[in-house]
Amino acid sequence: MSFLYRQFDNIHKITDRPDNRPIVFINANFSNCDTLIQQVIPEVRVIVISPQADGIREISQILNSSCCRELYIICQGSPGCLYIGNAELSLNTLIRYSLPLESWFQDAYGDDTSIDPPQLSLYGCDVAAGDVGEEFITKLSSISGATIAASAVVPKNSIFN
Repeated sequence: MSFLYRQFDNIHKITDRPDNRPIVFINANFSNCDTLIQQVIPEVRVIVISPQADGIREISQILNSSCCRELYIICQGSPGCLYIGNAELSLNTLIRYSLPLESWFQDAYGDDTSIDPPQLSLYGCDVAAGDVGEEFITKLSSISGATIAASAVVPKNSIFN
């Protein structure tokens, strides 16, 4: 795979259960990528997406082996469009990527479908701006089953110090 993992000080014991920690995916060519990696708290997985990789497929491969319910994507984009690695996720490509997107949170519920839906946060671009952005977010939420938040800036919060 063409992504890099942040080095962790703590070693996590390998178990038979899939990893359910939140995951932050960051485009390698995103400005301040190295700084952002260092700001993520240690309890969160950080994966850097190569500019040459199909970011949607990379994210799908990682999520298919986890039970992640909190996903953060930091990438470039414009209203109604994300650029993750070399992949464009937009209103025009949602159908092409619908199967991988549907799988992102398929294991997030376990046996309990009464829990809150998974969270997908999109940072670093104006993807939700305007009517096209609103339509994109609505359709992405419908396909993925996640509640989606979007912001042009990466906020200081419980994930980013």
